[in-house]
Amino acid sequence: MVKKVIIVCFLILPLALLLGMGRGVVRAQTDEPAFSIDTMEMDYANSPVNKFGRGVINTATCWAEVPAEIARVSKDRDPVLGWTLGLVQGTINTIIRGAVGIFDTLTCVVPPYNKPEMQPEYALSSADEAFKAYLW
Repeated sequence: MVKKVIIVCFLILPLALLLGMGRGVVRAQTDEPAFSIDTMEMDYANSPVNKFGRGVINTATCWAEVPAEIARVSKDRDPVLGWTLGLVQGTINTIIRGAVGIFDTLTCVVPPYNKPEMQPEYALSSADEAFKAYLW
């Protein structure tokens, strides 16, 4: 019985404190907002949104490293090596880019925001460059 009373007290006490906060505090009524954000002066490249977006995009498109490496190795060496060595290198790059994407997503509030961990910044731009080089 005593344990139940102690448990109820520990559950109700924080709730009562949260509900009671702010009573008795006099607040000035003003027309100005508490804070404002000027979106015209905001630099997207140097913001957590950039890092978060890069992380989400790289996590979702990390699979594009496989065909990019196959095309790159096929052009540089041999098509047979492209489908063997390129496949292995692409799989490794996929795992790395996916991990970096998850890392960027989870640490989006930690600076630096505009320095990608991998080059090129996005997997699809890597694939696009590899295919253009292979075809032309």
